[in-house]
Amino acid sequence: MSMYKYITIVIILSIFQTVSFAQIAGDDCENAIELKNVKDWCSKNGEFTTVGATPSGYGIPDCWDASDNDIWFRFTAVATAVTVIVSGSDTDGTISDPLMQIYEDNGCFGTLYGTQCAADFNNSDAVELNEGALTIGQSYLLRVDAQNGSVGTFKLCIKNFFPPVEPGQDCVSASLLCDKSPFTIKYLSGAGQDKTETTNTCIHEEKQTTWFKWIAKNNGTLTFILTPNLLIDDLDFVVYELPGGINNCSNKIVLRCDATFGGNNVVCGPKTGLSLLSTDLEEDLDCDKGEDGFVKYIDMVAGRAYALVVNNWSASGKGFSIEFGGTGEFEGPEPDFIFDPPTGLRCEDSIRIVNKTQYPLGSIVEWNWVMGTGANPKTDKKKDPSKIFYDTYGMKSVVLSVKTDKGCNKTVVKDIWMEPCCDDLPFDQRLKILVDSIKHTVCYGDETGMIIVSGKNGSPFYKYSIQDTNFYFNPKFPKLSSGKYKLYIVDTKGCRDSVNVTIIDPEPLIADAGPDKTIELGQSTNLAGSYTPTNFNITKYWSPNYSLRDSSDFRTEAYPYKTTKYTLTVVQNGTGCTDTDEMTVFVVANREIRIPNIFTPNDDGYNDYFTAYNKKAAVQIDELKIFDRWGELMFETKNIPLGDARKGWNGTFKGLKVNPGVYVYLAMVRFLDDEVIPYAGDITVWR
Repeated sequence: MSMYKYITIVIILSIFQTVSFAQIAGDDCENAIELKNVKDWCSKNGEFTTVGATPSGYGIPDCWDASDNDIWFRFTAVATAVTVIVSGSDTDGTISDPLMQIYEDNGCFGTLYGTQCAADFNNSDAVELNEGALTIGQSYLLRVDAQNGSVGTFKLCIKNFFPPVEPGQDCVSASLLCDKSPFTIKYLSGAGQDKTETTNTCIHEEKQTTWFKWIAKNNGTLTFILTPNLLIDDLDFVVYELPGGINNCSNKIVLRCDATFGGNNVVCGPKTGLSLLSTDLEEDLDCDKGEDGFVKYIDMVAGRAYALVVNNWSASGKGFSIEFGGTGEFEGPEPDFIFDPPTGLRCEDSIRIVNKTQYPLGSIVEWNWVMGTGANPKTDKKKDPSKIFYDTYGMKSVVLSVKTDKGCNKTVVKDIWMEPCCDDLPFDQRLKILVDSIKHTVCYGDETGMIIVSGKNGSPFYKYSIQDTNFYFNPKFPKLSSGKYKLYIVDTKGCRDSVNVTIIDPEPLIADAGPDKTIELGQSTNLAGSYTPTNFNITKYWSPNYSLRDSSDFRTEAYPYKTTKYTLTVVQNGTGCTDTDEMTVFVVANREIRIPNIFTPNDDGYNDYFTAYNKKAAVQIDELKIFDRWGELMFETKNIPLGDARKGWNGTFKGLKVNPGVYVYLAMVRFLDDEVIPYAGDITVWR
């Protein structure tokens, strides 16, 4: 077989394998889709899908009915709370009754520890998951499926944030905001103790409310966008100025009010808020012409107090998210700290944290420090924390949350890198990576190789990596093609080791269909297929299987009626490895037939009839007509075999012998490939 043909086979096989066995993104835990921007991000509509996903084998979460088509995502927490929404409703996708589960990421090794579970029990084709106790810097896994084996596309939104103090349902119990960080409120329950606070505004009636207050830090504009967690919900709001100060809710002054009917299925849409583009100071009730669900921004004045009430008119119990904009800022503490020393630290070294927090307008009544993974102590509640020791290397995220005397919470996160603290141990005590097993590829060129490793010595828990990329606890590396790989191990102190491993392909199974051939229509030819290596136990077949004597025999007879491309497929028994090759039988249509130009219908037994005579390519005469020199039809017959003289013309017309002379014939001849060709000419009658 030529090199050109071999290359063609490889390309065809590659395409075949890609189309037939392509794995959808995130189909298994080990290949989870990485989510990079988790502060406030949404995918495109229908960007992800469970169509074609396979069960991952990690069991069924508590709130799921089954797990048939799950896909996986991975993200690293940058704040302590997260809201994730999977939606297939409206234009978001096609998934029905989605399910979600969040896990701590252990590299998909062994048992996964689940934290929060969520299911769409309302047939809304959307589900929301809320988790409020994430560890900053920790990796998490998100698993998505659907009830009743449903599959489809979906939109994914994720918001990782620091939640404010739980807001109250009345102005006096409002949450005090210290800055303009976005956040999400999970649920709303009622209208509070005073259900008349918005009576004289465009809202008229409180159903499910929540309140926020703040003090302007500077003169500047304020905008915000409110988005309901359940997009069909209708959110209303009022913005007030509090002339008596942050703790005095009497004599509130209405600055903006918006009660426009929202929701995802109306012109104004589900979002509402303050906008730099809007000119309305108030929008009441229906989404009237020219309204968009937004009202004009406010100009804040430094030192003045303001309040916001958000009302869920739909009373679904679902909350909302809010994003602030504009040039104005909110008054609050400025939590800050530095590391001493700032760099060059090794794990097991002590580090001092110097508090630099400022809050000139009040006092801070609570200090909450979270020191990150591997810290001792892990937390502290003093203004100036104790020295910290880290027993593990890597990036450490230190979190400081403060609460002021006015009830305001604010958080800052800073990272510091702890260098490895790997001791120079004797050789036999150093960290080692061991190769437990190597599985080479099943078929030449596929991705069925696997390497399993383990660790020895050092400081467990070990993490592993292939090619020194992402490190996980999982020591198994599947779905590898042939080639050279370098596997790494790192322990909690940062000690490292590596090993080179080679995955080997088996001898390639190669099919050879033989050379192309050319025949005339009506002829046959022999196909001569083969394969290498000949010691493989294989099953073979030709396709298409028509016009073949035996499609399961390497050497078989082909009798196509038109040019045909035959594919030889060989399958190695036991492994399923497959290869194909093609050859073409080119069919040349020689449509010559024998038609005499004279016959003697004198009943002497010789040449008494006129007809067309057979070649291998022809089948029958669909129609035969004889005309005299003036065009009169003398004879006609249909669907007669070629070469059967007695089915042709016997030289008579209406039972009488015609006169000797020249006559005209027209024969419509059908061939093996169903082509019908007309033949016309002169025939002389001689007696």
